[in-house]
Amino acid sequence: PDLRILVDGDARVYRRGDKVTGRVVLGVENEENVAALRISFSGVCTTTTNRPVYNPHRADATAPMQRYQERVRLFNFEQDLLSGCLLASNKESRTFDFKFPELTTPRYSKWQHGPKYLKSPHPLPPSFQTDTSGGQAVITYFLRATLVRGGSHRPLETQEILPYHPTPDNIQLEPQAYSRVLYAQIWKPLSDSRTTMDKAMSKLSRHRSASNAGPRIVPTIHHPEMIAPGQNIPLYISLEDVSHAPQCQVSQCTLDSVTVKMSTHTTSICGQSASSPEDIHLKRVTCLSKTNLEKPLPFNTKTKLAHNFRLVDDAECVPSFKTYTVTRRYDLSVAVVLKYEGREFTVRFTTLLEILPRVPRELMPGVLEEEEDEPLPPYAPREPSREFAPQYESNFQLEQGSSSETSLAYARSRGSSTTSS
Repeated sequence: PDLRILVDGDARVYRRGDKVTGRVVLGVENEENVAALRISFSGVCTTTTNRPVYNPHRADATAPMQRYQERVRLFNFEQDLLSGCLLASNKESRTFDFKFPELTTPRYSKWQHGPKYLKSPHPLPPSFQTDTSGGQAVITYFLRATLVRGGSHRPLETQEILPYHPTPDNIQLEPQAYSRVLYAQIWKPLSDSRTTMDKAMSKLSRHRSASNAGPRIVPTIHHPEMIAPGQNIPLYISLEDVSHAPQCQVSQCTLDSVTVKMSTHTTSICGQSASSPEDIHLKRVTCLSKTNLEKPLPFNTKTKLAHNFRLVDDAECVPSFKTYTVTRRYDLSVAVVLKYEGREFTVRFTTLLEILPRVPRELMPGVLEEEEDEPLPPYAPREPSREFAPQYESNFQLEQGSSSETSLAYARSRGSSTTSS
């Protein structure tokens, strides 16, 4: 028998609430006794890993590996298409109709997978596949058609993978920047140049002149907490001098270098065994590195650290998510080197960055649809003008003279070559 699944529409990425329709085609050459023909629509999260088998009597490095695997069914829907019938030698076609659910189905106890994984029903995670340090983590959504025949025949199955991507709840055109004041990184550039004796004398006298105190610089990083693929990542820095002593002539800081890195954290667990082996995969990428900028940084002024700095929409840009046995999160790290009167200081900052699902074009706010290009003005004939017309006579004379000289030089070279031969 020939069993196929034909999904309606072109290849597409499904989202929350989308319908999945199509038909199952069964072709038989001879008369066939069909016990059941059903189709199921499922979402499955599969985690695998390997661990060495401990043997107290064998301490070599070639210890055998034990494979662990856990398969969590996110949801499952079934439809019976045929039941207890006798098919002639022809093709049978049966339609099906499913819909992506809002939430997953299972519910686990709080001791099943640990505190970092979800236990209650939650929004569907995206289609996902990655290699971990010891195995693999895969999240798939698929249709599976199963044909059960009478007698001793084995069931016949076929399946069709359906890519899925979550739908963002709050669609924002521009990400919001939040401020983080780094009080733990207060910089006193002039006090760093004092010797040990100067510091000791300052403590003994309990008096320090305001002219020698210098500024006390508090950095503030302005950053986003959530970002969608393709959006501009706003990154700013501002400096504030919190020294109470008045300064006659205050020098300003300069921005020397900027380095931005993004870290991807993927965890997966197989919780069926008593040990519950867990794999943690970390990947760090340098997104931006600029040196020798020498850019002035006035106090109490926001300064942009990166221009046109966007999140690339590629296969690695998976939205942040948590599910029963897999998690995915991102960190954004910023290192800024400041200079003040020849002295350097590095401001370091790391924050959790949530990557939102990409926004489909059909769900973009209506602001973009209203911004249409202005039509071109209608054509109106006008009198020809000699203002910008070329001087044909002068151009023709120049071209004629240059071409004649070139022809003469070419004729002389031909004549000399003919004479020499």
